[in-house]
Amino acid sequence: MKKLTIILLSILFQSSVAQIASPEVEYEKNMPIREDGTKSVFNDQMLNILFADKVGTAFGGTNDLSLQKFFASLDASENSISIGANYDNRDKDTDKLSIVFTGGLKMKSKDKFSTFYKNGDFQENNIGAFFKTTWIFRGCINYTNKITTDQVLKRELAIKSNRLYLYDKYNKKTKKFNNEEANQLINKQLELIENNTKATSVDGVLKEKEEELYLEMAKEEIEYIEKNKLYRYYWNHWMSADIYIPFGENNYKTTSDVISNPLTDKNFYSISGSLTYNMMWLYSSGESIFLKAKGAIKNNNNIVVDAMTSTPFQTVTIGANNTNIITNTDDGYLTNFEKFITTTLTIEPAFFTLNNTVGFSPAIEFNAGKYNKTNWKLGIPVSLKDKDGKPKVNFELQWKEINTFKSSDHIVGVSVNFLFGEMIN
Repeated sequence: MKKLTIILLSILFQSSVAQIASPEVEYEKNMPIREDGTKSVFNDQMLNILFADKVGTAFGGTNDLSLQKFFASLDASENSISIGANYDNRDKDTDKLSIVFTGGLKMKSKDKFSTFYKNGDFQENNIGAFFKTTWIFRGCINYTNKITTDQVLKRELAIKSNRLYLYDKYNKKTKKFNNEEANQLINKQLELIENNTKATSVDGVLKEKEEELYLEMAKEEIEYIEKNKLYRYYWNHWMSADIYIPFGENNYKTTSDVISNPLTDKNFYSISGSLTYNMMWLYSSGESIFLKAKGAIKNNNNIVVDAMTSTPFQTVTIGANNTNIITNTDDGYLTNFEKFITTTLTIEPAFFTLNNTVGFSPAIEFNAGKYNKTNWKLGIPVSLKDKDGKPKVNFELQWKEINTFKSSDHIVGVSVNFLFGEMIN
């Protein structure tokens, strides 16, 4: 009886819905119309795929936008390890990427190790949560500037001729599927449904196949445009708002006078937030430009600003025969502890060449409040990418001036950021 039911259902679906439409139908439907009534050169959904890919391949030190579902990173400049996840608004890859939600944990690290528990106590001051929302605006593909009308027409002709080739190729793939594979796929789904096994509906399976061929064709068109450099540059921009919330307070033991006053505990909550705006230009010649403007506000203190290190303070009592006996040792800071709010404006452009691998990145940081110093940086960033062009290791040779309350320091070194997305994807 079960087999007969499957056969009857199979006959019913094979005679009615066992067909998918060629990607050409949907592709033409999503081709914008120009003001003169002619069709645009580029398909909207293809551009959605293109721009989503490009904003995820920018240099991590300049834009910090990643689309990997899960990620882990080690930031040597902050001595921190971050683990998090990204969620975006798209139901499928052809949808426009408009918003990305990011959340995770950031942990202070020492020697690439972060301590959660120590002697049975949870080290809440070493760990906190970060949340970020990123809004991606509409980008553009420029293929007409600085070339003659004849060259523009040649580019358009090449793109449209390749599209006709793709239409023919995928019409044949669609026909092959409808004639040879559709019924087998439907029979398999009907068996799963009959056996009460979790399965996609028959209509759903056919729709998935249509979307798969559509996506495959769009990516093939992108590959052709990029391989033949049929554009001048891609441009896009986005804005991010983020906040870091520590799970606990930092505790500092301080004294203003080691002789007269004992060490006292000072608690400090290092919450911070920022708003960042980014733009990017990716040129077909292998160069790129990024521009970042970032406004931030954070709880701050003079120990952090002056990068103070703690020193051991000993409690001594007089023992027998007037000998000194050390009864306790605490690490503390010799300072008048002060807490205050610092607002910051940072402007950082970055210019890349050699297929967007090596660049130059100056930056200037203006601070306001009790700490009102200006800092700057000159950097040579290097972005090492995987086979798909996504950055995996970013490091930067830096010469920078950092001002504290007490000094102005010139520092030369390397800032490193590693992204370990593949390990946990």
